[in-house]
Amino acid sequence: MAAAVGVGLAGCGDDPDAGATRGDGEHKITVAGDSISVGLGSQLREVLADRDGGGGGAGGGDGLNGADDVVVKVIGEPGTGLARPDNFDWPTRLRALAADFPPDVLVFSVGSNDAQDLTDAAGDVVVPMSDEQAWDAEYSRRLAEVFDAFRPADGEDPATRVVWVGHVRTARDDVADTNRRVHRLATEVAADRPWVEVRDLAALLGTGDSEATRCLLPDGLHLSVDCLAEADRALLDDLVAR
Repeated sequence: MAAAVGVGLAGCGDDPDAGATRGDGEHKITVAGDSISVGLGSQLREVLADRDGGGGGAGGGDGLNGADDVVVKVIGEPGTGLARPDNFDWPTRLRALAADFPPDVLVFSVGSNDAQDLTDAAGDVVVPMSDEQAWDAEYSRRLAEVFDAFRPADGEDPATRVVWVGHVRTARDDVADTNRRVHRLATEVAADRPWVEVRDLAALLGTGDSEATRCLLPDGLHLSVDCLAEADRALLDDLVAR
């Protein structure tokens, strides 16, 4: 079984108050996933602060839709994805979030650590990556678990909008191919789930299906702060929309 790529950032981790109950009038955005999501969440706070003239970010007025506050919580876990629930179990983590502290918007982004066999919670391989059809089916099932954690009750409006953000094509071919494959699967799974919206870093940054050279750090996997902020600026109006 292949080891995780370990796409991570120094100093990043679970937001200590990620589960805090939002106050009246607050618009809560929770950003979850791997280190790409951590970077997106961190820069989203900066982008909000810039749009608000310095008062937004983790809790100030949003400067966009009146007096309501926008609160950004980051619960990303570097080196994680959906391939290795023995490493970190995102569906279970997000079901707990949906039950206890549902945000207005969940941004979820993984893929760069998932170019490997799919295991179960005990670490045993359930689908090898070499079996493409079975891998796609099992990974799609896991995406559905994530999205369905926020499925609204019949006849009710969703409490949480889920925004999936696909990853770019990296310099490492196996990761690049898996990123685009995972984004395709997420798009398919989201198609019949109206509470899930699909966004793509490759589209937001204009890199398309080519290697995102201008945005990649020297490791060929991570994105520069400037590109993360650029993507957040493109996402911002949608994320703060009521």
